[in-house]
Amino acid sequence: MFGNFKLYPKSGVNPHHSPAYPLEWDCTLRTVEVVTRVDPAKIDAMLEGSGFERVNDRVAFRFMLSPGHTLSVPNGAMFDLMITVAVRYQDLFTQTHVYMYCSDPMGMAAGREIFGYTKKDCTYKFDEDAFGAIRGWVNRRGFQLAEFSFVPDETAPLVRLVDGDTQPGGEIHVRRLPHPERPEPAYEDIVYRLTPLQYSAPLVGKVDLDLYPSEFDPIADLEPEVLGAHFMTSRVYAGGFDLEDRRLIKRLTP
Repeated sequence: MFGNFKLYPKSGVNPHHSPAYPLEWDCTLRTVEVVTRVDPAKIDAMLEGSGFERVNDRVAFRFMLSPGHTLSVPNGAMFDLMITVAVRYQDLFTQTHVYMYCSDPMGMAAGREIFGYTKKDCTYKFDEDAFGAIRGWVNRRGFQLAEFSFVPDETAPLVRLVDGDTQPGGEIHVRRLPHPERPEPAYEDIVYRLTPLQYSAPLVGKVDLDLYPSEFDPIADLEPEVLGAHFMTSRVYAGGFDLEDRRLIKRLTP
């Protein structure tokens, strides 16, 4: 279940970190990134209460397949849809994922408990053909949320999450532990992480992106305008205390 990794000894049936996942992981990564423009007021509403400062009006839809993910050994791969905006907080130029969907329970548990991710469960399709075209979809509990079709095209523009050579680094989120007696946080803090990730040069292309209305997953309400899309791969993507820059930036409650 845990691949080459093991939980630490003398932690009983409920380890101090979590019973659901090991502390170290690695995988490769194949990502279709669709960069869009969204009404800034909608982005600000999603960031409300975080203290994060919006950088621009762009939102990236990242369809990410992780072959060989060691948190998902029985499945052979993990999939995430990360819907991401660039933000500033204190001296950090970073990014936060406003919506996240994950195909594996270990990925959901680790992401929520350690880093404050908003991960929800999903099923997915991510199919590549011999010519580099990629088609896929994201479905949550029988409801289709997103479909995409990417075709490489060297005449397409390269549009990143922000303009310029320097892209946001790492990820930042507000992590909340629910109160057992009432609907409010018993504890909340701000957590930052920077994982080892060496992406290939972006391969630009044309994309069709369709989002579907959902009361519980309102990503279609963003009404994004597609600006560009590209495909990237990485043979280096991993996590763990010895590999990442992990920081508890600030305790908010109590």
